[in-house]
Amino acid sequence: MRDGARDRARDRARDPAGRPAAATLVAALALLAAACGLGACSLLASESPSHSVAAYLAGWERHDWRSMRRLVYHPPSTFATENAAALATLGATSESYAGGAVRTSGSKASVAVTEHLDLRVVGRWTVHSVLRLRLVSGHWKVLWSAATMNPALGDDGHYSLAYDWAPRAPILAANGTIISPAAPTAVEIGLEGKYLKKPASVESSLVSAGATAQEASSAVAAAKADPAAFEPVFTVSWSRYEELKPTLYPIPGVFFQALGGEGYTPTPLVGVVGSLGSVTKAQLKQLGPPYTKTSLVGEGGLEAAYQRQLAGTPGATISAVVPGRTRVLATWAPKAGTAVRTTLDLQVETDAADALEAAPNEAALVAIEASTGKVLAVANTSQGSDLGLEGAQPPGSTMKVITATALVAKGLTPQSPASCPTTIDVDGEVLHNAEGESPVSDMLQAFTESCNTAFIGLTMANLGYDSLHEAALDYRVGTDLGTGMPVYDGSVPVNDGETDLAASAIGQARVLMSPLDLAMVAADIDTSTVRSPWITDGAPAERAATKPLPGTLVSDLHEMMLSVVESGTAAGTGLPAGTYAKTGTAEYGTGSPLPIDAWLMGFNKDIAFAMIVIDAPGDGGPVDGPIVAKFLDSLDSTGQ
Repeated sequence: MRDGARDRARDRARDPAGRPAAATLVAALALLAAACGLGACSLLASESPSHSVAAYLAGWERHDWRSMRRLVYHPPSTFATENAAALATLGATSESYAGGAVRTSGSKASVAVTEHLDLRVVGRWTVHSVLRLRLVSGHWKVLWSAATMNPALGDDGHYSLAYDWAPRAPILAANGTIISPAAPTAVEIGLEGKYLKKPASVESSLVSAGATAQEASSAVAAAKADPAAFEPVFTVSWSRYEELKPTLYPIPGVFFQALGGEGYTPTPLVGVVGSLGSVTKAQLKQLGPPYTKTSLVGEGGLEAAYQRQLAGTPGATISAVVPGRTRVLATWAPKAGTAVRTTLDLQVETDAADALEAAPNEAALVAIEASTGKVLAVANTSQGSDLGLEGAQPPGSTMKVITATALVAKGLTPQSPASCPTTIDVDGEVLHNAEGESPVSDMLQAFTESCNTAFIGLTMANLGYDSLHEAALDYRVGTDLGTGMPVYDGSVPVNDGETDLAASAIGQARVLMSPLDLAMVAADIDTSTVRSPWITDGAPAERAATKPLPGTLVSDLHEMMLSVVESGTAAGTGLPAGTYAKTGTAEYGTGSPLPIDAWLMGFNKDIAFAMIVIDAPGDGGPVDGPIVAKFLDSLDSTGQ
């Protein structure tokens, strides 16, 4: 290259001021470096800090831990789990995050963040935090620690949330007496002799649970001597009861009595009221937050049905737990639950329970004030079930009240001709009488003697496959009764053939009812008005519309039910004058002879009743009649 060419090339490499190009770049960098001192370092970044802040807060709101992590400088391996755990601990259902003005100082920036956290149960909680950033290789990165979520957490703290429940509200009898414990503090473990199957095994189990050998043997001996009484063995704390319940609860003859808080009066209403215990997995899934595995909840009966109302809403305390100390960040006061008032009359309940002490096996008795539908008493001999309200048993011949209703609707009367052969063949199946057979000439006599074959014959000759179903619906059997708590509403399905229709007519096949269902039917017949029974104030049934029964039907049923007491299957059982009733004997299971349940339903004055004895030693009249008679006599003596 010639010298002139080299000179021209050198000149083109200079800037207009005559400086080399490299020197120009150095000067430019110096100027930008100087600008950093004036807070303009963001000019070196590929984006502004505001861009990183907006992206981080948007990811936070979406729970997009992955995108957030990319914006963090050296994020810990637990970044996602710590963020998720914080919101889960608080029970956050939704969140929003808003940043203020970004403050930049050299390679550092910060922005105040307002967190609006909507928490289950307690509502909105607002947290003021700070998001700090650093310029790293041309990108603004978040400097994350637990303090980014809340300054009170410091570098490695975490949230803690504790719920605080107010004392549980009580369940009340009609007169305001508390019939459930506000909270059990201990449990008395005892025996009932009539349910003991293997005394030696029971003794061994009680000793293993913590009773002394003397306590166990003495209790077994006392229980045998007085089979109807509850014989205490020993008392344990509530927590110990929870440990023992899985092994002791299934043992026949072992019973538990909760020892409640102040103001609690023990009653025989355990089956209706329910009890309190540690939440089960199924309940925890159903109830959800704020309930935890340590929560005390209702088990069965009204305690379970009105769990949320009785428990109220808990308060909460949110704390920051950091190494060495715990700091309370926010508190909310609990809201107490409200009491549940029932229609149950303690005197009537006591009379029913006392009468049932004579029952030869598991039994239940339900009483209703016929003129109002108020359930006055639900007595069960078994603490482990509520046979009176939730039992689903074949009603046997008490179903003949509904069958007679269907027949009267077809034009029959008590004087309609009927016969009572020993057996009757229906589509190849031979059906017989459960309570013997007597010569009858009309439906009145057939009802009085409870002749199965007579009612099957009348049914097959006059009723269709939907007749019994429709007659049951007229009494609201099989509908949602709206009592105010879970009950069995009864079932009388449309029949699917002749044998199904014949068996249904006498309360067998697929027909199922509870004592409550039959007491309701009796109340309707007593007052000539169909109404649903109710157990708690404000229950849907209390406000439900009523409807009248046809006058001719009522007079016919009164005539037939009175005849049962005066000269039929309930005669001679001690039922007081003015009682109208129907007996029932229901076969079930296997064996020869088949086991039976004994039923009696009816009314006296304004009290409608129904009773069942499971696996009874005889028919409904002789087994149930004397017990119901004692109950009704007790009501008379106490002025009920």
